[in-house]
Amino acid sequence: MTLLASFNHPVADSQRAFRRILKAMSEPGVMVSLPLEQGWGDLSPAATAVLLTLVDQESALWLDSRIYSETLRNNLRFHTGVPIVEDRHAPFALTHAASNPDPALFAPGDNMSPEKSTTLIIEVPALNGGLTLRLSGPGLRESRAIAPQLPEAILTYLRERPHPFPLGVDLIFTCGEAMMALPRTTDVEVC
Repeated sequence: MTLLASFNHPVADSQRAFRRILKAMSEPGVMVSLPLEQGWGDLSPAATAVLLTLVDQESALWLDSRIYSETLRNNLRFHTGVPIVEDRHAPFALTHAASNPDPALFAPGDNMSPEKSTTLIIEVPALNGGLTLRLSGPGLRESRAIAPQLPEAILTYLRERPHPFPLGVDLIFTCGEAMMALPRTTDVEVC
């Protein structure tokens, strides 16, 4: 079993990562860097830091087969204790842009419990250089343009928004040591 490092200073780094993830979720489209130098296996440092910060034995995680590896599973089990499940309606899901994941297949929550939706963490090739997205809504004083390199299924989901607010999937995009988020509250125009 290959165990890899987590945060250098687990408590302080986890708190720092949580504050940065919270900033990204509350200010959609803002790019933040996370305090981890290496990821687990093929996983980026940012995606690894998000998992170390957000998942634990009380939550569940769905893993895309393109991302799954014994090294990742063993490190998740050792460092977080998160149960890995095959149900896409888990509170957290990890996938790769190359899989062209469709957010509509994950849990949108329901009217009585919209918080029971999935937070979908997607490894992307880059957080710039893609199709322009114009963001507006809560957390934004004025519209913001971003251009992460997203697969077609994500762009279709953002165009169509099949789940009326407050339902929907929260999206976290990771690449290298950086991440950005698009919570379900954000209005997105795909340009």
